[in-house]
Amino acid sequence: PIYGGHDVDDPNYNLPMYDPMWALIEETGLPITYHISTGRDPRASKGNGGAVINYVSHSLSPTIEPMANMCASGILERFPKLQFSLIECGIGWIPWALEAMDEAYRKHHFWVRPKLQGLPSEYFKQHGSAAFQEDPVGLALIEEFGLTDNVLWANDYPHHEGTWPHSAPAIERTMSGLSDATRAKVLGLNANRIFNFNLPEAPNRAVA
Repeated sequence: PIYGGHDVDDPNYNLPMYDPMWALIEETGLPITYHISTGRDPRASKGNGGAVINYVSHSLSPTIEPMANMCASGILERFPKLQFSLIECGIGWIPWALEAMDEAYRKHHFWVRPKLQGLPSEYFKQHGSAAFQEDPVGLALIEEFGLTDNVLWANDYPHHEGTWPHSAPAIERTMSGLSDATRAKVLGLNANRIFNFNLPEAPNRAVA
């Protein structure tokens, strides 16, 4: 789904009128992907610092919206087989966002609608994932925050912020501190499960 300008201008995909769409997606078993910059931030910075500002702020901030939307709106309660993934957005911000969603749900409970059976972070861990190229901060946090099943490595070929053609040294440089089991998940097993690739497991890569 591609989000429009603002809720006041366009219907939000979390409204019941879109339930037939979610039901069909769930029925087909199709994972949903939200590319970076999917949400509602039409701004773009020009001039001094523009390239960095756009990369850090105006690309990532609208990507947070569909993630929070999926986890806090009740969609994933109504359609519990849905899976979604945030693409090319990094993972270092994910632990903070999960904590922020839970804090808002608890401390703003008077205004929160709908009341969920679980916390927003729990819906992300059950239904969500995010892809990254090089993210040492995120990798340092995934085991502590219980996100080893929710992150996917990608080389982002052919974009210049990706790791190709130096992916192997980038992996060794950023993932040396991970356990073998976590590395296997991040480098392929999670993607295999989420996107239903049904790839055969190499004997020396089997993970219990």
